[in-house]
Amino acid sequence: MYILGHRGIPTLVKENTLASLLKAIDLGADGIETDVRLTRDGVPVLIHDDNLSTFDGSDLKVHDLTLAELKEHSCDGLTIPTLEEFLKAAPDGKCLNIELKEYEAGEIALKMCEELYQGEIIYSSFNHTLISELKQKYPTLKFGYLFDDRHLSMSDEGILQLFKTNTYSAHLPIEGYMQYPERLKSILKELKRLDVKIVFWTVNSKDVIKDIFDLIDYVITDDVRLFI
Repeated sequence: MYILGHRGIPTLVKENTLASLLKAIDLGADGIETDVRLTRDGVPVLIHDDNLSTFDGSDLKVHDLTLAELKEHSCDGLTIPTLEEFLKAAPDGKCLNIELKEYEAGEIALKMCEELYQGEIIYSSFNHTLISELKQKYPTLKFGYLFDDRHLSMSDEGILQLFKTNTYSAHLPIEGYMQYPERLKSILKELKRLDVKIVFWTVNSKDVIKDIFDLIDYVITDDVRLFI
């Protein structure tokens, strides 16, 4: 099972900052999960929310700011990194789970990652249309579908259908397993039969995955030290 830092190691350092992402790796993580959005001038940056409210309290949208304007904002002396900055700073040979937060960021981020990083890269998104398009266009790369409570209305067959061709991984919330364990176990077994890798987020306790430990390929956690 591979251990990925959830936006770095937010229990120690502000999430999605370069210091947090690299700290998780320094502590022994197999890799990290991070989020990509675009600035107004089309630069891929690493931030989860579409605004700066949880970063420095600013009521500003990321897509309304140029990179230069975004870099004027900081939290604990740390700024929001560009994807390029991270790819050049991260050691080769790690696993990067790049979550594409916006449709427009998809191909831009993908091309940059493939050009600048030597290591395993998994591209995932809640935007299933984006993943479906990218996996058809780039059949040799690794893509995964993200799920949360917005997908509860999907049938099991509808979920599994997404993975019938050229899909590397399924990214599932641990809260979903805790609420619907029997349904998730059934889906997990079918996914494994299809040779799909299972990624669970955000797992902050060993106990919550003890019953399905053998089915999990990647675990995303706020504190990689819990699993390392």
